[in-house]
Amino acid sequence: MDLVKQTAFVDHVRQRGGASAQVAVTLEQFFDGNDCEWCIAPNRPEDMPLETIRRVLAELREHPEVHDVRVELDVLEFQDFPDDEWPYASGVAVITTLQPEEVDAMTIDADTQPSGGPAPGADWLVDGPTVPEGHHYVGVWWD
Repeated sequence: MDLVKQTAFVDHVRQRGGASAQVAVTLEQFFDGNDCEWCIAPNRPEDMPLETIRRVLAELREHPEVHDVRVELDVLEFQDFPDDEWPYASGVAVITTLQPEEVDAMTIDADTQPSGGPAPGADWLVDGPTVPEGHHYVGVWWD
């Protein structure tokens, strides 16, 4: 765990309202300096490392029909985060023209649950991704 990056990340999320609201962050913000295996998809198979989740989400974001992928942080659970913990995320926001079943097929290697949506947007998220015309929100979650 890069403690300098952890502190900067937590401070950023707190400044954006993360103590009482869900904040959306980029993949880079979430994964840079983060080696906390249980910060996302905590019930995934034990032999699936955090790097697999990062790779699957990065590949999804590169798909031509995907406009953006943002990590949906849960409300911050600690005032001061332990050295080995990162803010928790229970899902990601995918802005796309794909249907949920298509997103599910692209995230199967990350052991995701069936996706939610499509929805016009993710208005509950602070710093949620923009939704261009013709696109919609699909929520990807883990058990």
